Amino acid sequence: MKLIGISRLRELARRAHGNLDGAVPALVAELEAGSWRSMAEIAEFYPSALIKGIKVRIPLNGDYRVDLVADCEAQIVLIEYAGATTAARATHKTGSKVI
Repeated sequence: MKLIGISRLRELARRAHGNLDGAVPALVAELEAGSWRSMAEIAEFYPSALIKGIKVRIPLNGDYRVDLVADCEAQIVLIEYAGATTAARATHKTGSKVI
């Protein structure tokens, strides 16, 4: 997959001050290597992800999250947000229940 907005992930890694223990570089590598053909495949690969339509929220260690938009047909992932998880309750469905 082609990644757009990767600078958001780099900024998250910098701001987290090591609290993510290599999770950001691992996520970048997984996203770049991914070649998912459907949102269901993404849900299988990231079972803890919250998915609604083409939007995906991936939790990182409970304190951080990455929100992205995946276009499986074009093989592009847009990183919309990478940062602290808010106390607000997520409204997305879980990855195992892709809608």
